[in-house]
Amino acid sequence: MGAVKLHKMKYFILLPPFLVLGIILAYNLPYDKRSFALLLTTLVFWITYYIWIYIEKLMQKKKE
Repeated sequence: MGAVKLHKMKYFILLPPFLVLGIILAYNLPYDKRSFALLLTTLVFWITYYIWIYIEKLMQKKKE
């Protein structure tokens, strides 16, 4: 139960900067590239999220 709350915290820490970045890119890029910007920021968000969780699990294993 505690790990789920920590993962939610990571999600809500990462969400605002990536959301702002996606919006900024969507407004500043040419029309035909906007969808790629939103797709790319979403993809990088999830990759960052799961890498963070993976690294945290590795660190916990090292402690034990």
